[in-house]
Amino acid sequence: MASWLPLIIVLFALVLVVGPVMWIKPSRRDRDLAALRQRAAKAGMTVQMMPLPAALGEGSAAVYFGRWEDNRRLQTDWVLELQRVSHAMHFAGRWDWRNGRAAPQSARAALVEMLGVLPEDACAVVASRGGLGVQWRETSGDPGLAALEAALGRFRPLIEQAIRLPPGRPDAA
Repeated sequence: MASWLPLIIVLFALVLVVGPVMWIKPSRRDRDLAALRQRAAKAGMTVQMMPLPAALGEGSAAVYFGRWEDNRRLQTDWVLELQRVSHAMHFAGRWDWRNGRAAPQSARAALVEMLGVLPEDACAVVASRGGLGVQWRETSGDPGLAALEAALGRFRPLIEQAIRLPPGRPDAA
């Protein structure tokens, strides 16, 4: 037994060193998300974390933003969220406005069309001073990023034009 004692002590020390290192090491999912977000940044998008829509429960998900060309005089600060169920009172099937603050009427046709091309795991469309963003759970990976990039590239300019205040009106939020 005495000859095994040094070996047991060495193994125990090794476990004490390797255990925390393995615990800190990012998982494959974390590495995949970091790579996905880095590709989005290279494509000119910014990524921010936001709480999930209330209808989807607790937690947060990333919002990928396409920046406005000119963020002055835009009617922003509205969020279109995925709801639990489809209802005729909602804006578009399962989508509705957070806190009743809606996008201008002039942008709604483009928004409906945009919702049709978003990845399945998209859960919100956000208009902020920084740009037009799509919140998604990132489970669709590279194909979802490609769909999101195409949707923002196509619809961000249309929506930006639609939500711009005409000259002579006071600046928007």
